[in-house]
Amino acid sequence: MPGKQETIGLLLVTAVTASLLLIGRLTEGIVIFDGLSPVINRQIAYQLATLAIALAFLGILRKMKGPAFRTYFRPGNLSAKILPEPAVGIKPGLHENWMHFGTSFAIIISLVTAVIIYFQLFKDSTVKTWAIPRILPFAIAFSLVNSFIEESITRFGVVVILKDSVKDKTIPVVSAALFGAVHYWGTPGGAAGVLAAAFLGWLLAKSILETRGIGWAWTIHFLQDVIIFSALLTV
Repeated sequence: MPGKQETIGLLLVTAVTASLLLIGRLTEGIVIFDGLSPVINRQIAYQLATLAIALAFLGILRKMKGPAFRTYFRPGNLSAKILPEPAVGIKPGLHENWMHFGTSFAIIISLVTAVIIYFQLFKDSTVKTWAIPRILPFAIAFSLVNSFIEESITRFGVVVILKDSVKDKTIPVVSAALFGAVHYWGTPGGAAGVLAAAFLGWLLAKSILETRGIGWAWTIHFLQDVIIFSALLTV
């Protein structure tokens, strides 16, 4: 069972996660660069603020859980053994590992994300395809930073705080619940967004535990964010 330190850590993760939603609202209408669109200005303000919070959170986490922090705050072994989960179709063959499944999941989850985004944003909207070359650098930069922020808090933070205080199989479930809940108000949102985010939260926490690093988690999350930010900036 989680002790006092783990309980405080989980409360901190929850508070920091909630602050991301609050900052998202507070940064509406902020203009930093007159030559950029309102949505890009908002993202710049949002990501600068949330990156500062994430870095402060990591500093606190390192003091609270130093050994676990140092174990998992690295790329990890991207070809590590993947433990089977037949209920969700993870049935590795004799020579299959995270390199095989990480690549496959990156493609499959990206396609699922694209479909959800299409029905939630594009179906009844005019897509500014002409703007894609201009916004793509912003989408990539925002995706790189945002995926690091969210992985640091809702995935890496949960793994480091709960490691060795609960069963390893429980940790991804906690991350799934947290990440899924906040995406009800996110993009993709609603019930479909919650389910997609919850599965992603579970899978990426599993990847951190089994590869002993954030390499796959950050990479897969980054790819999803490129799709999401590209959509948000072109609608």
